[in-house]
Amino acid sequence: MNLRITSQQLAYGSAGDIATTKARLAKLQQQASSGAAITKPSDDPAGTAAAMRVRAQQRANAQYSTNIDDANSWLTTTDSTLTASENLLRQAIDVTTQGANTGAQTPTSRAALATQLDGIRADLLGQANTKYLGRSVFAGTSDAANAFDASGTFAGVAGGAVQRRISGTETVSVSADGAAAFGDGSSAASPSVFQTIDAISAALRDTSGQSDAQITAGLTALQNGLTQMSAVHATVGADYARVTAAKTTNANESLTLETQRSGIEDADTTKVLLDLKTQEVAYQTALQVTAQSIQPTLMSFLR
Repeated sequence: MNLRITSQQLAYGSAGDIATTKARLAKLQQQASSGAAITKPSDDPAGTAAAMRVRAQQRANAQYSTNIDDANSWLTTTDSTLTASENLLRQAIDVTTQGANTGAQTPTSRAALATQLDGIRADLLGQANTKYLGRSVFAGTSDAANAFDASGTFAGVAGGAVQRRISGTETVSVSADGAAAFGDGSSAASPSVFQTIDAISAALRDTSGQSDAQITAGLTALQNGLTQMSAVHATVGADYARVTAAKTTNANESLTLETQRSGIEDADTTKVLLDLKTQEVAYQTALQVTAQSIQPTLMSFLR
């Protein structure tokens, strides 16, 4: 049986081939102009799903980066404040040590030392009430205006750490426990360093000679307070080191995720341009071959 292919069938077949080639050409032209391998979900459903997952990870990583920067700034503020506070406390210890040497002091010199302590106390209270973005760095989770009131009593939340999430599995404390660093001052049994300084200052101004034991006791309390403050400072330093390490990890993760996203979404420019040139040649060839194959001849009419 002889199969005859009519000019109409040939035209329809050629038109279909040309349409397919033209569609491929249009897609390549779009990829070349946009630089994107996926311009709509139907281009690559699996790739689109993978790209969405990577982009979600990128958004989370960007948020962690913001949290890390905030934690870094908060901890930097806390660290510098504790350094200044330790220096002030050392000054208070030095002045108190001079005052405890009763044989070398006169009532006037003792009063002068008391005045020095009053100034140190005021500066120390200012440090203890340091704020970062309007929040006290030593008040914990409290929204109190100041971590310590004028009497030197802690007004924050002891142990209430402000935290920031710096990765999918890790959080870090960015605040310092003010009650642990300066003492809470809630009772005579647990005075704050401010109340201790107040007691030493009052003892230095006392000329009765009955207050020397208070000065010695106050000196011991200040030394213990400095030890406790240094311990809190060490904890802040450890948290700062964690944040610094997290910043490096976050930056590396950002590069990795961007590489993954680019590998899925971005077109290989060199390959696209090569394919585009090849497809253009194929398209022009298909047009020429089709035009020649469907030209009517005398035999077409005789058939």
